[in-house]
Amino acid sequence: MLLTAEITEPPISGMYPEKIYDATFSTEDWTWVKFEDENYDTFYGQFRGKPRSVAISSENQYCYVLTDTFLYELNRDNPDDFQVKDFIDDVFRTIRNITLSPIGKLILSDYYTIFILNTPICQISGRLENALIEIENPFSLDEIEFKEWKNNSLHINAITFIIGEPINLIYNATTNLFLEDENSNNTYL
Repeated sequence: MLLTAEITEPPISGMYPEKIYDATFSTEDWTWVKFEDENYDTFYGQFRGKPRSVAISSENQYCYVLTDTFLYELNRDNPDDFQVKDFIDDVFRTIRNITLSPIGKLILSDYYTIFILNTPICQISGRLENALIEIENPFSLDEIEFKEWKNNSLHINAITFIIGEPINLIYNATTNLFLEDENSNNTYL
C-alpha cells in the first residue's frame, strides 16, 4: 500500500524501479513522483504533463497526481491500477489545485471555483465535470491557491475577482463554510 508520495526530480536511471503512467494525449512534459509503501520500498512514477501537486491520505484508498493537463488517480493498494482524466476532453477547465481533507475527501479548484469530488474517478461513467460539486464561495475569486491544512481548515490564497486584491480564506471542511483568515488584513467577509 502506498503511504507517501511527493513530486521530485527524475531519479538516477536504474537506481529505483520506475513506472510510466501514460495518457492518451501526448505532451513532451513529464512529472516525476516518488512513492513509498508500507515496507519502505521506493519507486518513481512518471506522469504526462508539467507538475502541479500530489495528494495522498490514509483516509482515502486513492492517491492523486495533478499535472497541468491531467488528473491521475492511483489505487494505493495496487498502483498499477490507475485512471486518468484529461482536462480538455473531460472538464473544459484547468484544475490548478488538489488536496485531500483530513477525512480523505478530494477537494479541487480551477482558477475561480472550489469543488468536492465524492466519487472516485474509477467509478465515474461519463464526464468528470458532471461529478464535481461546487463549494459556494462568499464572493467571486480568481487565482485560487491551496496553501495548507490546519486541523479541519484549508488555508487558501486568492484574489478577489472584481476588486483585484489578495485575500486569505479558510475553508472549514467540517462545516463547508469559508472564514476570513484572522492573520489577513482583508475586510471582505
